[in-house]
Amino acid sequence: MKASVKDKVVGTWKLVSWTYVNEKNELIDYFGKDATGILMYDTAGNMNAQLMKAGRVPFASDSINSGTAEESKHAFHSYLAYFGKYYERAPGEIIHFVEGSLFPNWMGMEQLRYAVLTGNVLQVSTPPVPTQTGETVFTVTWERVV
Repeated sequence: MKASVKDKVVGTWKLVSWTYVNEKNELIDYFGKDATGILMYDTAGNMNAQLMKAGRVPFASDSINSGTAEESKHAFHSYLAYFGKYYERAPGEIIHFVEGSLFPNWMGMEQLRYAVLTGNVLQVSTPPVPTQTGETVFTVTWERVV
């Protein structure tokens, strides 16, 4: 029987890797090996996740809303961020209820994550999700900071 992880995940976590296995059975780092990110869970049931590709190119302008279509596309495709509430539906099954997200389709949605905690390492996996090449399971590995 799986043990509850809800109280054990409370804290701040830094990204170790975000991977998936492609159709050729190769392990791929979704945002590259140098990606960075942070995941936070608090005791009140709030969560926040941000993941970023390394080496993101700045916009030509310093104005936050003046990026070209190409700059905006690259910025969107190199960053994932969302926040909301979380709860444990069953031992090891964490539900993220998305209140705000860079990806607007997640707004108001529940995102299921399978969590396995080993020491100071938290591995979070998705159920199979639709992608351009079929369905993919993503695995995000985090290391405890606090």
